[in-house]
Amino acid sequence: MAKDQACKLQILSAKHKDLLQVVDKMFDRFATVLQVHQTIERKYHENVGLTAVRSYKQKHWQVFKDMVRGQKAAMTAISEIIGEDGLTAGVNALLWQSLQTLTPTQLMALKKVLNDGAKVELMKKQFALYAQEHRQRMKERSAAAQGNVEIVEDFEAAQRMVEQAKEIFGIGTRAIAPPVQKFLGPAQEPPASEVPAAIDRG
Repeated sequence: MAKDQACKLQILSAKHKDLLQVVDKMFDRFATVLQVHQTIERKYHENVGLTAVRSYKQKHWQVFKDMVRGQKAAMTAISEIIGEDGLTAGVNALLWQSLQTLTPTQLMALKKVLNDGAKVELMKKQFALYAQEHRQRMKERSAAAQGNVEIVEDFEAAQRMVEQAKEIFGIGTRAIAPPVQKFLGPAQEPPASEVPAAIDRG
């Protein structure tokens, strides 16, 4: 009978796809059996009974949580014994083993996903550079209006990163103009020798 009660929520999960997920999250947040029961009645209009909810918590949710805690404790113990480098090497070995089971088509798809992710990250950096360039030019214009000159200190690094984007991914980028080193002062009057002679209309 207790087993039937414990499975009642799982049976209902076939009808309500997110039911167990909602219940698990509530238990994760220390909700009581009564609160979970009331939520199921209100949200799914199902009367499962307090016994079924309590049985699920003890026989399924709690068992799963204990298993996860055990796995975390085991991983912590392993990392303390072999160190972070050893743990990384073990993960890489498992990853390599998994990659060997993939078909060429699956490997190509995985490569495309990784490349697309790298391109997105690079484009984000490129956009940040352009935004930085715009802000710097606005500062320079403001400084010019006050008679000061401000130099872009990280211009060379920004230019190198943009060029790297062009080289690796062929992304259409535009070169960043070098920073303004000097601003022209107010317009000066031309020398007297260059002023056209007045036409005598007398």
